[in-house]
Amino acid sequence: MKTTTLIASVFLALTFNAAANTAEKEIKTTDFNTFYDTQVASSDCGGYWDERRVRVCDYRTELTDIAYKTCHYKLMYKNSMTTYPDWTTKTVLASQSCPNDWTIPGPYGYAPGGVYVHQHDTFFTQQERKTVAYNCRWETRSVWVPNGGQFCPIEP
Repeated sequence: MKTTTLIASVFLALTFNAAANTAEKEIKTTDFNTFYDTQVASSDCGGYWDERRVRVCDYRTELTDIAYKTCHYKLMYKNSMTTYPDWTTKTVLASQSCPNDWTIPGPYGYAPGGVYVHQHDTFFTQQERKTVAYNCRWETRSVWVPNGGQFCPIEP
């Protein structure tokens, strides 16, 4: 469990780092023919090639077993006009604790309708999909930086 938490922490740190770096410079793309006709060959447009360092990762989907706890509650001190069920459940992560109890509203929002009191727990695991970045690296890419102009379709 500690290894999973450590891996998750490292993944989140890398994700936020990548998001922060890509947020600085957004790269727009267009097909080559449109690019050449409207940017390079146009007298009203123009620009220059620049090299930018971008963070690139490969991604894969992994299945991970996640442990959950189902907290079972019985309705106690029930108001005679309450329509809530006698039993209910709440699902939390296995590492979290169940609330001891909670009060439900009574009919028409007046006196309490009753109190759900914690009785017992059951546990289960479930496989969940998670997208994981791997083989992350910095690469140098050549990008076209347009100068702008009245008839330039690609914004600088």
